[in-house]
Amino acid sequence: MRSKPSIRLLLAPLLLLQCTRGLAESLWQEGEAPVSSKMQRHPWWFDQVKKEVLSGGDYISNFGKEEGTTDYQVTVEEAGAHVLWVRANPVGTTLSWKLGSGEWQPIDLAKEPRGQQNIAADGKPDLRFIAWVKVGTVTVPAGPQKISFRMHGGKDNHGGLDCFVLTNDGFVPNGIARPGAAAPPGPAEWFPLMVDDDAFSAESVIDVSALNEAPAGKHGPVIAKGDTLVFAGRPGEPVKFWGCGANLEAGKNDRAQQERRVKYLRKFGINAVREHPLFDEIQSGGKIDPAKLDAYDWWFSKLKEQGIYTHWSVFYHFPVSAADGYDPALFAELEAMEGGSGLRDSYGLITMSPELQALRLKVLVALLNHKNPYTGLRYADEPALIGVEFQNEDSIFFWNPLGDLAAAAPKKWPLHAKRLREAFGAWAKKTHGDDAAVAKAWGGLDGESTEGGLALMGPWEISGEGIRGRFAGNVKRAGDQTRFLAEMQMGFFRQAEEAIRKTGYKAQTITTNWLGGSALLDQANIYTDTVGTQIDRHNYAGGGAGGHGIAEGAVFADSHLGKPGAYLFSIGMKQVEDRPFSLTEWTMCPPNRWKLEAAPLLAFYGMGLQGWDASYHFAQSGTRLGEGWPDMGSYRTDTPHYMGQFPALALAVRKGHLKEGPLAAARRTTADEVFAGQPAWLQDYYDGEKFFRSPNGTPGEVFAMGRVTVGFQGGKDTALDFNRFWDRPAKVIRSATGELAWDYGKECVRIAAPRTQGLIGRPGEKPVQLPAVKVLCRTPFVSLLFTALDDMPLAESRHILITALAQDKQTGAAYSDDGTKLVSVGTAPLLLEPVQADIWLKGGIPTTVRALDPWGVRKGKPLTVKADGGFAIDGTAQAYYYEVVR
Repeated sequence: MRSKPSIRLLLAPLLLLQCTRGLAESLWQEGEAPVSSKMQRHPWWFDQVKKEVLSGGDYISNFGKEEGTTDYQVTVEEAGAHVLWVRANPVGTTLSWKLGSGEWQPIDLAKEPRGQQNIAADGKPDLRFIAWVKVGTVTVPAGPQKISFRMHGGKDNHGGLDCFVLTNDGFVPNGIARPGAAAPPGPAEWFPLMVDDDAFSAESVIDVSALNEAPAGKHGPVIAKGDTLVFAGRPGEPVKFWGCGANLEAGKNDRAQQERRVKYLRKFGINAVREHPLFDEIQSGGKIDPAKLDAYDWWFSKLKEQGIYTHWSVFYHFPVSAADGYDPALFAELEAMEGGSGLRDSYGLITMSPELQALRLKVLVALLNHKNPYTGLRYADEPALIGVEFQNEDSIFFWNPLGDLAAAAPKKWPLHAKRLREAFGAWAKKTHGDDAAVAKAWGGLDGESTEGGLALMGPWEISGEGIRGRFAGNVKRAGDQTRFLAEMQMGFFRQAEEAIRKTGYKAQTITTNWLGGSALLDQANIYTDTVGTQIDRHNYAGGGAGGHGIAEGAVFADSHLGKPGAYLFSIGMKQVEDRPFSLTEWTMCPPNRWKLEAAPLLAFYGMGLQGWDASYHFAQSGTRLGEGWPDMGSYRTDTPHYMGQFPALALAVRKGHLKEGPLAAARRTTADEVFAGQPAWLQDYYDGEKFFRSPNGTPGEVFAMGRVTVGFQGGKDTALDFNRFWDRPAKVIRSATGELAWDYGKECVRIAAPRTQGLIGRPGEKPVQLPAVKVLCRTPFVSLLFTALDDMPLAESRHILITALAQDKQTGAAYSDDGTKLVSVGTAPLLLEPVQADIWLKGGIPTTVRALDPWGVRKGKPLTVKADGGFAIDGTAQAYYYEVVR
């Protein structure tokens, strides 16, 4: 029994350092290999973690009544300043450290945790997380040094330490990638994305910050001119906004970091951000908090200084308190908000409650009348504020609330449902007369009376496929209910529009950006949105079992490229012909493997061919590109597939590289037709889960030909001859502009505009000839874009940016053979598949071709250019940007 302990003692010196020492002063120490420790392990819960995402396959942890301490010894070769990084549990705990016999020093775990990831073996979002945190710069003597950590505080002194790094050579940790010289990469070898903060080098080739005229608002407010946006002071020149959601997120970053963030956004081509929801950022206890509002005022001013405009999504789940005066019985039905604050959630019901609407409108007017001390302007007078949404993602026509309110025996909101039924009865009586008149109009009342309220139909019953359920076939009743709900919703919208304009606000208003619960109700919902001056929508694709996050399990594995006009781009059917159009939330979520297609498709087809006016990718939050799949979230801008493509896409969108198409399908109707109880126009419809074909309607594929609109002023429908542009046997759709071709049989889009050209999807094994570029690509799925940086036609351009991206995945991530399941989620760093291609540019042999790092700075030696002007790009450069000079 004594022999085993003695063996452990003999092995202890070998475990002492367990460091991987690549570059001279980057010392990597595994947390699970201390020289001594006093830890209370929790083997059946807190230690049940995904060990495969930990650097050494394990970590050291503490969970119990006593604090945990652990000691390590590292040998420092050179005395002086070193940076200490720890990969530790950052959630709800306190971690301190000390050098030698020094004092314990707390580690700020909340300040910019990098690559934060849920490591719970069961995937539950509890306390089991890991992230890298930069502790700071410390002065360390040469020789053996004792470094200690202490886990204390929190619920049970919980904590976990995977590893730590002490470095003086600039190494920045990223997931489980260790310091050290790697073998030379091969042409097809996936490479890690290893980035720190951008140094904003003047040598950056991708810096397109000059696109932003600063400060924002210098040409006056943004107004609508027909269906386009213009500056009031420059009405003859349309303006487009290429943006993202970018909240202040007060407390996450200090002001110095936020200023870096604004520069980062501008550098990558962002000229507008959406704050969502503003009220949540600036309220405490359901009321405007002056300190939080001041923090937001500062953030707004910094965006403005860099030529970045702001769009407000003011409300989402608007909180109401008992003191606000809402009827106590109705207040009791509202869902309690988290945190035990006593506040209740008005979401869903606010579109039917004048009292709730009045409470919220009072707050909105107060915000517009508030004077920002950093700009000296009221927000109502602020030309850098370009849009105000009345309500995020809420509509009386959606399942929540109409599905519950229309139930025969409502359980969720019975008093609100009774109130709505009574209002419908009063509307029917006012519209038609007494019960006999209503019965005549509807073909019977089946024992109901307008005095007691009338039953409502839910979205399933008012279907685009026909009226079904209790009142099956009764199109007149369904149409009247739809009109009643529309008038109610539009009444609130008009009240809000009038109040906002009375403040002096001149820019754009958006009612909401949501959808109806059926194809039929969705048409009415679009009609109500014409109260505002701009139509806006949200849409998403991709994702998987993790929902809002990323987890092992099923993956929505489809690509858009085999289905033109589907998924994200079904939103193209909702553009109104006399209004500007925007997408304030969109993304194609990881772990879908084809998500690199989404941003260029939206830029070239949405903002280009369709003529949309503003795009806000959802959502951005960091000061730089993130680690792995950033924050393991479904909605992240700070990754190569999105932000990495933005310099090229911002140039194309904002400089007008793609022509706006002619009207391919203009559907024109009237309010009476919208409220007839049957579709006012026919089209393919996507409800967020299923795609419905309309045999006699506008096919979704028309999105790839030219502009698709709907109008409500009556008139004759117009349409292109679809057969001119749609080769059905070949499965190819060409845009009416001649600049785009969507081969949905081979799943490849070709871009052939004068200043931007490229391929999206599966290029095939043969050379592809574009007007100014020939490409032979050996990578199965790519976004390969060629952009003239000097704004000349590519054949004449002397300075060209190549953006070359393929699939990504986290280190250790694994999919099923058919890609429909994420078997292992992996961890940081993010791995990028290199684009392997031979390229020939028309118009002159390149003088130099250089790979660029993720910040656009030249790296490595120039690529070899052959005598015929051709050159190859591949994984040996470990790059996704290339600069061509000639």
